[in-house]
Order: sequence, then structure tokens, then C-alpha cells
Amino acid sequence: MEQRHKDYYKNSNTKTPKAALCEKGETLIRAEVVRLFRKFMPLQETAVPAIHFNLKGRAAGQWRLQGGQEMLRFNPEAFVLDWERHFPETVAHEVAHALIYRRYGARRVRPHGKEWQQLMQAMGVARPRVTHTTPLTARKMREYLYECSCSRHTLSARRHYLIRERGYRYQCRQCGEWLTHVRTP
Repeated sequence: MEQRHKDYYKNSNTKTPKAALCEKGETLIRAEVVRLFRKFMPLQETAVPAIHFNLKGRAAGQWRLQGGQEMLRFNPEAFVLDWERHFPETVAHEVAHALIYRRYGARRVRPHGKEWQQLMQAMGVARPRVTHTTPLTARKMREYLYECSCSRHTLSARRHYLIRERGYRYQCRQCGEWLTHVRTP
């Protein structure tokens, strides 16, 4: 971590992934979002999406549309570990998704297609990338134990939900028996 960027982080003496962006880092990201919206949508009086710093897992950023509301989410760990790579590239990446949605609506435009790539280049990112290489802490997913007559299986929280709430059933690939949940005390 370079010395000149240390004041963007809380717990700047450590290199722990739990270090969080300080107010200055968040303010810079928010200002960059506003700048990009004003630059690439100058004629429209449009609100900037809500900005949150609560993304976890391997993604550095995320643009979401939920219930008709847009949202930009950023992973503080990504910015703490590699500020130079993620500011402003990750910010531009997510803003580009929002602008593409606003320009083309729900039409079939690929998320990282030519429209997105052209917009990223217009934002100053010479070689737009879909993914990053910063080693982020993976989100810990809860696992559930299931069994059949030949072995035990661990299923993801998503599959467990589908079994419990939607009535899905899974068979063992070895013996063909239906899996049953093993209740742990």
C-alpha cells in the first residue's frame, strides 16, 4: 500500500482485509460517481443511484436494479488492498453499467458488450476488464449436510433452500438414491 493513499483507510497500519475505507475514501468514490454521471448524462436531470460500501466476496463492485431502484455497491476490501487499480476503474465499470441501462433500457444489450466497452473507453479506461485480479476474501457460504445410502454430501445454502422451500429433490450420482437432510444438533 503506497504511503500517499494510507489516509483513505481506517486501520491503515494493517494489511488486514477487514480494514475499511475511511470517510475520505468513500467521499472520493462518491464524487467520482457523480462526476461520471454528470459528464456522460449532461442534458438529463437524473439522480445518481444509491451508493453503498457493503459488498462482500470476490466482486469489487456491483450495479443492481431492484424493485425499479438502481444501486451501486462497492467492496471496501478491494479498494483497501489495491486503491490504484480500483479507483477509478471499478467505479467507472459500475457507472458504465448504470449508464448503459439508462441508455438502452432492458433491451438485450450484453453486460460487457461493445456498448459497455465503448463507454468505458470514453471514460478513460483504455483496456476495459470484466474481472479484477485483487485477491479478495471469498464469502463464506453455509453448507448443509445430506446423505444417501453410499455417502454424505454437502449442499450449498441455495440448494438447501430449494429443497426446503420449493420442493426440489436431488439424487446421488453414484447410487441414485434421493438425498435426505442430516439434522445436526
